[in-house]
Amino acid sequence: MSFASTADRHPADIGTAAAQVRALALVPLLVYAVLTQLDALGNRLSAHLPLGTTELTLAAIVAATVALLLLPRHDAAPRAMGARLIAALYCWAVFCWTLSLHRVEGATYLGKFAVALVPALCLFVIADTPARLRALLWAIVGAGIVSAAIVLVEHHTHGRILSTSVAATTAGFEGVARSAGGSDENPTTAAQMLLVSVLIATAWLFSGERRWRVLLAGVTTLGMLALVFMSARSALIGFAVGAGLIALGFRHRRFFPLLVVGGVVAMLAGIPFLPPTLVDRFTAIADFGQDQTLYRRITYLRIGWDLIQQSPLWGVGPGNFPLYYVTDAYRWMPGREPFPRELHNTYLDAATELGVVGFLLFAATLGYALWSARRGAASPDPVLRRTARATGVALAGLMVACFFMPHKDMRYLWLVAAIAMQCGRLAPRKGEVA
Repeated sequence: MSFASTADRHPADIGTAAAQVRALALVPLLVYAVLTQLDALGNRLSAHLPLGTTELTLAAIVAATVALLLLPRHDAAPRAMGARLIAALYCWAVFCWTLSLHRVEGATYLGKFAVALVPALCLFVIADTPARLRALLWAIVGAGIVSAAIVLVEHHTHGRILSTSVAATTAGFEGVARSAGGSDENPTTAAQMLLVSVLIATAWLFSGERRWRVLLAGVTTLGMLALVFMSARSALIGFAVGAGLIALGFRHRRFFPLLVVGGVVAMLAGIPFLPPTLVDRFTAIADFGQDQTLYRRITYLRIGWDLIQQSPLWGVGPGNFPLYYVTDAYRWMPGREPFPRELHNTYLDAATELGVVGFLLFAATLGYALWSARRGAASPDPVLRRTARATGVALAGLMVACFFMPHKDMRYLWLVAAIAMQCGRLAPRKGEVA
């Protein structure tokens, strides 16, 4: 009798154990979402360890994914088209590398690219419910709160709390240092990561979230102030686009015209209170003499376009543009520097290094992510609906900001894109009941 009761409990025990494994599997992915934006903290934590936090977290994510794949599943999940697109893009990048001139540098870049793509691929297995996707967004928002607070403190103290890298600590404009928050990346990249956090919080704030309304309002305000003090033009342009998409969600409401007018008035009224450094960075767009880096950005585009014409199908190879940039063929171009630089436009960079085929794969992957977010936003499940809307807004704003930086290997770009794809994957199909 005792044996029979044990046998009866066995399936339930297995189910409980599986549920525990699934819950624990999300932990390394949450850590990854946090430490991607607070990488300076991660670098400090792993300073005396044989492996960095990135390697440790990545290993834990892969191990959790393998463990989940070994568990029995009774439901037939829809095919992960997004995972196939991401995998196809990476395979094409490897093919382009085999035809490239600088294979050592290309192999290094492929390693960085894999670090950005592997967690996104594992997400399709680990974050298999709307609640888990929502937890990932909260992790990104939480990291943004910390980073934004650091920016504000550093702006007033002119010191550095976590950042130690040269890229993060030496950046400035007109003699004014720029904060990178909790990151060791350059301030512009750090600002674009913070942009994702701010747009998620803002989208949730205006999507009917009542339980956390005060917290989300605080995050939005704190994050916007931090973005202003970081003086990153691309992040602010991305935020403007994201805010516009949020406003469009109210286009059928009677107060929509008033909302638009109020937003424009608020922007114009806030200009006198903006930091002079930020105002100068925007006005410099009309006066290249005020910001010499603008000459360099135009040169990036010219060199990239020239390289595309030389190898249109498979490009010059991943990670190879910086080596072509310093060749004698382009030495007289205005603003060109004598050391390797990346092409500061994600989309032209993809076309230059991966060719037209690679660009189409890259564009199709991000386009599919946006479509998936829109599909998830139409779900009857309120958690999935709000998660998808926030993810879609954040991804759209980041994609706009990527016009000004080389971010095809940016970790947040692929993490947010994977979340968006998973939102569409979890949305019920026609004829299904949520």
